[in-house]
Amino acid sequence: MTRISEEIIEEVRTKTDIVDLIGEHVQLTKRGKNWFGLCPFHGENTPSFSVSEDKQLFHCFGCGASGNAITFVMDIENRQFTDAVIKLAERTGIEIDPSFSQATNDSRPLDEFKHMVEAHSLAANFYSHLLLNTVEGEKALEYLENRGFTRLDIEKYGIGWSLDEFDALSTLLHRKGFNMMEMEKAGLCIMKDDGTGFFDRFRGRIMFPLHDDNGNVIAFSGRTLVEGKEVAKYLNSPETPIFEKNKMLYNLHNARLNVRKTGKVILFEGFMDTISADRADIKNSVALMGTALSDAHLIKMKRVAKEVIICCDGDDAGWEAAKRFSGMISRNGFDVQIAILPTNMDPDDYIMEFGGQAFRDQIIGNPHSYMSFIMAYAKRSKNFSYENDVLQFIHEVLEELAKRVSPVERDMYIRQLSTETNISVEAITQQFMKMAGNRARQAKAEPVEFVNGGNISEKVVPKRNKTGTQRAERLLLYHLLNDGSLFDRFQKERRDVFIGDDYSAIFVRLAGFYEEHGMPDFHRFAESLEDRNLRKIVLEAAMTERDPEHTEQEIEDCVKHLEKYRIRLTIQKKLHESKEAEKKNDHTRALELARDIIQLRKSLSAK
Repeated sequence: MTRISEEIIEEVRTKTDIVDLIGEHVQLTKRGKNWFGLCPFHGENTPSFSVSEDKQLFHCFGCGASGNAITFVMDIENRQFTDAVIKLAERTGIEIDPSFSQATNDSRPLDEFKHMVEAHSLAANFYSHLLLNTVEGEKALEYLENRGFTRLDIEKYGIGWSLDEFDALSTLLHRKGFNMMEMEKAGLCIMKDDGTGFFDRFRGRIMFPLHDDNGNVIAFSGRTLVEGKEVAKYLNSPETPIFEKNKMLYNLHNARLNVRKTGKVILFEGFMDTISADRADIKNSVALMGTALSDAHLIKMKRVAKEVIICCDGDDAGWEAAKRFSGMISRNGFDVQIAILPTNMDPDDYIMEFGGQAFRDQIIGNPHSYMSFIMAYAKRSKNFSYENDVLQFIHEVLEELAKRVSPVERDMYIRQLSTETNISVEAITQQFMKMAGNRARQAKAEPVEFVNGGNISEKVVPKRNKTGTQRAERLLLYHLLNDGSLFDRFQKERRDVFIGDDYSAIFVRLAGFYEEHGMPDFHRFAESLEDRNLRKIVLEAAMTERDPEHTEQEIEDCVKHLEKYRIRLTIQKKLHESKEAEKKNDHTRALELARDIIQLRKSLSAK
């Protein structure tokens, strides 16, 4: 099998700036000599993910994930080692023999749903060709041009056209050798009722491809050109193994870099709003896919942004959505603002009528703070000539204000409430203090369930300090990873080095690595491990801080500690066996075990 040379792998590793690479997925802030951000491998609100520019390594102090540039791509994109190297080589401009790239891609194990992704890519190209290059697509192309889409726009968003025919795509997929049962599971076609064949899910619609976080097409949304209530305006792909609506943020793969640069992400209700915003030169927006805001969406946004600007439609449903979204986002530690559109307008309507510049300046560039929006929301349905409406308005605003901790913010909005309602500041303040007191007593009485950051529903496992044995194993592994002669010495002595099964498994694999490569290279060794947990242990050990002036003493202390621990384990085992022997009245065996225990305790004292 063709292999990438070690020289190329090393060049890819050294030329890839790990801070830049990870910064495309995570918003990083420099603290001291390292960079910190929210871990992309588990949900959290407090940054525990560290990236070392000097060592070109990352480590999460929360979940323990560790690695370098190559293993990061392997883990974050679920790629095989060779595939990750090829991707980084392309990224850094390092040439790899094309025949090798093809060989590795063909010979590596197929990802579980690879054919589904390939079929969507084929379908996207097919739909695009039909729109831009055929007579059948002319009507759809004319419609898009009338909506202001240029050919460049159409190509950028991959927009296409599905023929108003029964099985155009199904026939193509079958001809290309795809398993049609699998294509039905992928949402591209539907089996006939009599089971004799398949027909296309999308027919006679303008096709908008939907991409995952890495830019792969995984689903479609099709817009009909037929007006009427009997036909759904938009038809989306169903939930499939590669497409889950509650995890997808439309346009994240394009917007990620601009979101990270600005620290802001603009959240729309629908993907067409994002396309309209992008055409208006707003490059940091994402959209939901007709679903509720989920923890998965929040985790993705939190990795790259500190601030969210919500922009929903200006109708009642849009206000309700903005209320739900803003409350959830605010509770999860974001700085949230709400861009409000005129009544019954959506972003596309506004841009079409007033232009992209006005949308950028007047809507996105002039958002309401969370509390300002809450006041506007509470006021919409109230008539202040009625006393009950005034009291309800004050109650709704104070209920939200009681959750805020800034005295300045509290004072400002209480004064604003007083101005709006003609109720005195003193009376509103008294009501506020009463509500805040009730809230504090209620919070004290309720049992606390510790959740990650208090918000995102991912339980946090309390961090436990490593035991002395675990620290000794980690430090000893550090030395074995960096000193081939020490590893040879241990092998010649044929001693059991480690206690834990994972460390013992690593030792066995390290023996094979040294036999093949000769020289220490913990980066390459970690990359060769398919088991993520073993890879994590290796790279965590590689990042251990140590004193280079006391290397021999460290090794001796680690070995001694592990030997003593092994003896203690043996003593415990024999004590248990002795009790079992006594229960069975096997006094000879019990006496024999007692002698062994005495000898083991003597050897323990001698060490």
